[in-house]
Amino acid sequence: MTLDDFDKHTEEEYILLVEENNQILGFASLYLPDNFIHNLFVHPDFSGKGVGGLLLHASIEKMKKPIRLKCVSENHAALRFYESKGWKKVVEEGNPDEKYWVMEYN
Repeated sequence: MTLDDFDKHTEEEYILLVEENNQILGFASLYLPDNFIHNLFVHPDFSGKGVGGLLLHASIEKMKKPIRLKCVSENHAALRFYESKGWKKVVEEGNPDEKYWVMEYN
């Protein structure tokens, strides 16, 4: 993803960052009108070190419940992460090549 792609795909979204020593460790982009987490990414070097939890907590604090997100069905680690934080799978959608779970937090 280029910077132009990022700007285009996150237009009108609220951006949260986790930074340390001027390095971005992760970010989340939120579409506030729909209480939807559009993106949540953690730099691979910081996976499993609490960055995702910080982003998720800050996202939940910023929005009204219920909050939704989509998670790629094949991303089992991410699904376990969200479920461990209290998120529930609602429905699996997409085509056979690109399935994802709509997840909700109340």
